[in-house]
Amino acid sequence: MNKWWWLFLLMLMLCWAATGLAIFGVPRDEAGSGMAVSNRPDRIVSMSPNLTEILFALGLEEKIVGVTVRSDYPPAATRKPKIGTFWQPNIEAVIASRPALVITLGFTQQRNLAQRLRRMGCNTLTVEIEKVGELFEAIRRIGSATARQRQADKLVRDIRQKLDRLSALVGTEPKVRVLWVIQREPLRVAGTDTFVNEMIELAGGENAIGPTVHKYPPIGAEQVIGCGAEVIIEPTMGSDNAAGQRNRAMEYWSRFRNLPAMKNGRVYVIRGETVSRLGPRLYEGVEVIARCLRPGLFEN
Repeated sequence: MNKWWWLFLLMLMLCWAATGLAIFGVPRDEAGSGMAVSNRPDRIVSMSPNLTEILFALGLEEKIVGVTVRSDYPPAATRKPKIGTFWQPNIEAVIASRPALVITLGFTQQRNLAQRLRRMGCNTLTVEIEKVGELFEAIRRIGSATARQRQADKLVRDIRQKLDRLSALVGTEPKVRVLWVIQREPLRVAGTDTFVNEMIELAGGENAIGPTVHKYPPIGAEQVIGCGAEVIIEPTMGSDNAAGQRNRAMEYWSRFRNLPAMKNGRVYVIRGETVSRLGPRLYEGVEVIARCLRPGLFEN
């Protein structure tokens, strides 16, 4: 046998040892993978930062044995072993962590990873988290797969109740037109078919750019002028300094002096980790946006 065959056998044995389950004659999991998922997996690998946040929010901190590089919240997540990046997972590191369950997202790279892991005998759970409704469904599915259904139901209920209270606070006010900036050079913004758009609407705003072909379209000066944005929001990326980014933002947007957002000095740079991940901190992110749109409602 060649060395790759031996490596495959080694990975297969590691997965069997971690799960304690045979791969033949077992019921399908919720994702239809054909693999059994233990009711109480004691070694869990998370393949994205928002999945890691969900696991922590469900009280599974001690069971997490691997996370992606940018899993930095809560702070305890930074001390977990790293198994590659969100886009480029290290399958050898995943296998070496002896997972009883690997949780992935539904985009192509991670679906491919899940398929490879299942062929090796590893249990996986794939969830979609592109929209707010999918977040709530993912929390419940993860809760079901990890014997945390009660905690998952409570987490979803708490987030919904907070959003409902915020909606009642901002619901009677006119919608504020928001331009959500992803990057400036070249200029790219959030379109309406995104969870960012959902957050803007939950905060009492509307997307100034309107419907677009792409989720995060590039736009030109004419579209900026024509959108009539009353508020411009830029999330920080990574470790970017918010104050420094705001200074650069004001310099950049000064060329659009007639835009309502610039006339009224309403360009906001906010910390990106809360609003750029669709996870358990959804309400916190929506409140940050609402404070930009209607600061007067939060003065007391």
